[in-house]
Amino acid sequence: MVKLLHAEELARLAGVHKSTVLLAIRRGELRASRTAGRSARIAPEDARAYLRMREKPIPAELEAHGGVARVAVLTESADVISLVRQALPEGTEIVGEPDISSTLLAIGAGAPVALVVDLDIQFFNPAALLRSLRASPLLRSTRILAVGLRDELFSAARSSGAEAAIEKVDQRTLSDTLRRLVADALEASN
Repeated sequence: MVKLLHAEELARLAGVHKSTVLLAIRRGELRASRTAGRSARIAPEDARAYLRMREKPIPAELEAHGGVARVAVLTESADVISLVRQALPEGTEIVGEPDISSTLLAIGAGAPVALVVDLDIQFFNPAALLRSLRASPLLRSTRILAVGLRDELFSAARSSGAEAAIEKVDQRTLSDTLRRLVADALEASN
């Protein structure tokens, strides 16, 4: 049986006041059902969508069938994170911020199903970074995608462990490739 959340529970998870959640329901931004007493109840999938919209972590009790697919982004650019966020399939959580060391720590806490590596990072050799990521036992089943602006780095990225290398400004190819990698990774884990 699916447990429906009270508005107070979702507000606590999202770090907002209960009235913010109720206002989102009234505006049609958040689906909810009503009890006979007119209390709002929110389905887990709607709660996950609300938390993702607010860029909040999805707690384990709300994770869908085996967990939410996590995709990590190693970059120094907020623009790359935004591009990846737009390209991700529905129901996928993004891990990463424009700070590579923080993202590496988050990856160490739990392997993502896919990892996007920006080849245009400043203070790392991207090929060496890809080789060390691929050599990590933690990331053995993680799908790695390299993105960059210059295609001369793409063959080096593929030979260093990336499954694919694409131009980061090609939003359609980025979206299609990420969807395929996430779907393949989830299928392999089941």
